[in-house]
Amino acid sequence: MGLFDRKRAKENEGNSIEPPREGKVEVKFPIVTVVVEEILSMTASEVSIIGNVHGGVLKENDRLYILGRNGKSIPTVALRLKDTMMTKMTQAEDGMNVSILLDGVSRQSIEKFDVLSSVNCITSELDSPDTPVNPYLSGLLREAKAHQKETDFMGRIMEYIANTAVFLTPCMREDSEEGKEDKVGYALLKSKDDKMYMSAFTDVHELESLNGLPGKMLEPVDFEKVMNVIHGAPVEGLLINPAHEGFVLKKNLLESLALQKRKIINNVRDQKIDTNQPVALAVPKEEHIPTELFEALRQYMTNEPSILRAWYGVMLFPKENKRSHLIIIDTLEETPEIFGAIGRTAKPFLDEDMPLNMQAASKVGQMTEKLMMFYERKDEINTPL
Repeated sequence: MGLFDRKRAKENEGNSIEPPREGKVEVKFPIVTVVVEEILSMTASEVSIIGNVHGGVLKENDRLYILGRNGKSIPTVALRLKDTMMTKMTQAEDGMNVSILLDGVSRQSIEKFDVLSSVNCITSELDSPDTPVNPYLSGLLREAKAHQKETDFMGRIMEYIANTAVFLTPCMREDSEEGKEDKVGYALLKSKDDKMYMSAFTDVHELESLNGLPGKMLEPVDFEKVMNVIHGAPVEGLLINPAHEGFVLKKNLLESLALQKRKIINNVRDQKIDTNQPVALAVPKEEHIPTELFEALRQYMTNEPSILRAWYGVMLFPKENKRSHLIIIDTLEETPEIFGAIGRTAKPFLDEDMPLNMQAASKVGQMTEKLMMFYERKDEINTPL
């Protein structure tokens, strides 16, 4: 799976807005965003929100996307705009506080601090750009100073940076010997107090807005790559969009965020089945087998020599009327890194209604006999004595 070939987020059912044309598109900059501050239900299929316009001019009947947690992306249209005096407008300028009537949206599908954006998120196969854009994060950063003391708001920023964001950063490549990876040096920026920061940009427009940045190659970086640079370079932290928001994450905060992420991964790995709760195991019928999930996992497992076999089943919790994916892994090394990588590989194919539960084969006894094996390593492996 390529960097930008992410699984499309599940869209709002019954939406009256026709989806955009599939395929890569040219993104129009600057990206217009509005953070949802208040929500007013109007009708069953119309919701009005209040927020500040940032990035450009928002016009009546403009196409927008509601972006939120877990890759949420719902297309809509700005049917009507009103100012703070509830006077109807045909357009709203950058910085204006407005009321926006949205079409084809139910009250249940939008939350406070979701972001309205003129550009779709990178996690969607529809209307997806050729280079990284992070409109959800861009919208949040534009309001970060106003909400820096609100835990839920700042938590969204940290969550997105750690799990989803793909930044652009200038770099220089040094050719290495044949068979070895090229060495990459990332551009660092000096602050007014002579401290160095790794620079990161949410999109090309943000990068081009910074005057005086020397021409270099661009490298897409996610959180793991950011942490590799932070640990290996003499920097104080990460500086996002220095030309505009100038959002700073100090090194100790980034390390704390990385630790929290590892704890979450380990928690997924170490989940225990509640013996006091009735649980049933089932194997799906052929037409319900998650083939895309299997293909992605097999691709990862083929390149991870420690994984020998893997089984799949569905856990049913009749008491709570819930279910979850269950994956059992037979591996030479039960490390957090392996279980974490499996979780990240599976994440694009999961939804809130059916999460993932993982267990090591060494801890489940004969449970695998009731499940279907979907992966088995074929090459010979010399196991330690």
